[in-house]
Amino acid sequence: MTDAPVTPRRGLLGHSPALDGLRGVAVLLVLVFHFTGVNGPLPGGWAGVDVFFGLSGFLITALLLDERRVHGRVALGRFYARRALRLMPALLAMLIVWCLLLLAFHDSPWLAATPNGDKRGDPVAVLPALGHVALVMTYGINWLHAFEHSYAPLGHLWSLAVEEQFYLVWPGLLLALLVLPPARRVWPVIALAGVSAALPWLLFNGGDGQNRTYFGTDTRAVGLLLGAAAALIWHRRRELGRATRLAGARAWAGVAVVAGIAVSMDNMPAKFVVAPTLLGLSVAQIVPYLVDQPGGLMARLLRPRWLVWVGCRSYALYLWHYLWATWTHPLPLAVGFPLGVLGALACTVLSWRLVEAPCLRYAARFRPGIPRNAGHAARQTAVAPA
Repeated sequence: MTDAPVTPRRGLLGHSPALDGLRGVAVLLVLVFHFTGVNGPLPGGWAGVDVFFGLSGFLITALLLDERRVHGRVALGRFYARRALRLMPALLAMLIVWCLLLLAFHDSPWLAATPNGDKRGDPVAVLPALGHVALVMTYGINWLHAFEHSYAPLGHLWSLAVEEQFYLVWPGLLLALLVLPPARRVWPVIALAGVSAALPWLLFNGGDGQNRTYFGTDTRAVGLLLGAAAALIWHRRRELGRATRLAGARAWAGVAVVAGIAVSMDNMPAKFVVAPTLLGLSVAQIVPYLVDQPGGLMARLLRPRWLVWVGCRSYALYLWHYLWATWTHPLPLAVGFPLGVLGALACTVLSWRLVEAPCLRYAARFRPGIPRNAGHAARQTAVAPA
């Protein structure tokens, strides 16, 4: 990438409240699933994780392409600084609280009464649990779940590991792809997505490889890669001023697929073999349409203030909801569900105010084109939680 200065131009992506709303829908799907289980109203609510994967792949790719378009280069150091400030502080705060509770209550079964598992968990062994925390901090916990049948109280953090491993590799790979002609850049990404989509068919093995297919980075990268491919296509189309054929019909079909899986698909084989690909393809239709049609019906449905509020704080809500679902799981659903949701929301508000918002203000110093020693103006700039 050249370091030569370019004439400042606006990026193509901008901020979309509808995408915040989509984040809100995704985290609510997962929340309901973890609190009510496979016998609840959303036995396929785990699909919310795949919505996050597709959305993340699209946004990260579009933002990096915008950075290169506007500034003539991509500053990877600043990119990783922003990602670390966005993700690590809130995760660290949650883990500190959980470790303190572990030390105090490791003999109490409620600490490990895993959602969707037994009502009462076993006492937690402290040293192995702290080893799990170390794997979480290094973003490798998903591979423990892939190769070991484990219901760790921090089981939901596997998806963060998949995303962070993708973030580690994808920016450099994207920069390498940019040496190709624009029309050819997307095809290697589609090929990689095809490989990721094919692997579950080889690894599932009648259910023996269920954990391997569900938690492996290679098998779950399909959603992230399809989101990235959609961003490459969308970015080139916007630069050329071209319209997309049947964009609305495809986006609404994607909504139908996500909704259909969320309300019907529990632990059947399709969940592990084909669902991640179907969901990745669906999100790849939905997200560009929301960006292109901010005044359309779909975008308006995703823009209620409360839903955008949830979407902007979806990261903290995702971190905390599983703990509260774990702790309240032994209680009757009529008591545990509202109690757990209120507890998760309280922790989310505290996380946002005390940890995330201050760190996001500091992360503004690392935005493209802003010097690291930027003063008051940069500190006051909000950063969207992509």
